[in-house]
Amino acid sequence: MKLTPLDLQQKTFRKVRLGGVDEREVRLFLELCASELEEMTRKLHKQDEELRRRESRITDYKEREHLLQQTLTTAQRLSDDMKANTRKEAEILISDAELQAEKIIANAQSKRMQLISEIDELKRAKSGFIQQLGALVESHKSLLDQIRGEMPEAKKDAPVSDNVSFLAPPTKRVDKK
Repeated sequence: MKLTPLDLQQKTFRKVRLGGVDEREVRLFLELCASELEEMTRKLHKQDEELRRRESRITDYKEREHLLQQTLTTAQRLSDDMKANTRKEAEILISDAELQAEKIIANAQSKRMQLISEIDELKRAKSGFIQQLGALVESHKSLLDQIRGEMPEAKKDAPVSDNVSFLAPPTKRVDKK
């Protein structure tokens, strides 16, 4: 039987002689009260222990939650840092690539200008060579005309039989008159 505070308030004992109460009934009731009180105390201690254990677990969970929050915050910060570093590295790589491309373009432009200059120089050399060759041809032609002018009229029109006869010294002709 479970005792409630109302049971204790409403409990009445049988009257015995001389206006007293039955001692045996009081003792049985006190034993019942002690037994109930002991059981309630045990339950209370058990519940207190369970409460402490649960509070300890809650504290552990809160600590874990806090640690997880810190870990997530740290991971987010590291992720942001890594993204920023990656962006910076990408910008540096792009900048280096652009600089390298500019150098390549500058070198190609320089080589192009050098080739254009060499082509112009070759054109000038060709033109100079053509002028010199023309002058040489003209000089040889005038020399040839001069040599032909010294030849007698009869021989001017006569074909030359060999290619080297004009190199031979002139022979004196004796005119018979």
